Amino acid sequence: MIDFGGAGPPLHFAHANGYPPEAYAPLLTRLTPHYHVRAARLGPLRSSRNLASLKSWQPLVDDLEADLLAQGAQGWVGVGHSLGAMLTTTVALRWPDMFSALVLIEPVLLSLRLLSVWNLLRWAGLARAAHPLIPGALRRRRHFAGADEMFTRYRQAPIFGRIDDAGLRAYVDALAQPAPGGGVTLSYPPEWEVAIYATGPMNLWGRLGRLKPPVLVVRGQETDTLRPAAVRRLRRTLPNAHVVEVPHTGHLAPLEAPAAVAEATLTFLKDKQGQPGPRISTHGAKG
Repeated sequence: MIDFGGAGPPLHFAHANGYPPEAYAPLLTRLTPHYHVRAARLGPLRSSRNLASLKSWQPLVDDLEADLLAQGAQGWVGVGHSLGAMLTTTVALRWPDMFSALVLIEPVLLSLRLLSVWNLLRWAGLARAAHPLIPGALRRRRHFAGADEMFTRYRQAPIFGRIDDAGLRAYVDALAQPAPGGGVTLSYPPEWEVAIYATGPMNLWGRLGRLKPPVLVVRGQETDTLRPAAVRRLRRTLPNAHVVEVPHTGHLAPLEAPAAVAEATLTFLKDKQGQPGPRISTHGAKG
């Protein structure tokens, strides 16, 4: 588990598929003045897990649960992005006292209709062909002369267009690792990324209403993942949950607007502790 340091109560951050914890440094360093931030390494970033064991997201849940129990987690703040939000939620359902509050950034909560279509595709063996992110992951370049070349290449990629240079540099530094023959390669292999896409997402709708901690859901205004139908169902399932929308961001909101996401997170957490927080600049999700 990576210790980002900081003062105050413990906070755990769970990262998204393909984005190592260090990629979120611009967000997490904004939380460390208020919380002691830790982050587990998931999937390919841990030596105890091999790709053949991944038939669903359950092994990833088990890994996160084991890490948190080893740390004696109780009453922690749980924050997660995308895959990490789903894993954190599942652990919170299994251990009701582990988290005092949850901040779920762009959780992969598909509507029941989309889940039905996706499960049918998986049953037919068409998941890898149908998932919109898998072709790009399979084509991803794996070797660069150095981190600077990787940064230059990624700076031109549309997917990273809303991430500023400092945020993109944090992502590149988190992803680049020395290659045996020289240069750098990816710390998060595309094969892992594809397997996680193909074996998820989890269907938590039937259990979501049993969540004990207060919940903040952060949605990117232009997301293609947490769609309006899912937000509407979320509001019905968790009527006390807070939903905020970060303007001019998509699914990568915590990388594209780390200051706004940190502000929304801190405001929510301070409000739950009965303390005044900074005024947030995000807007309630229309759903």
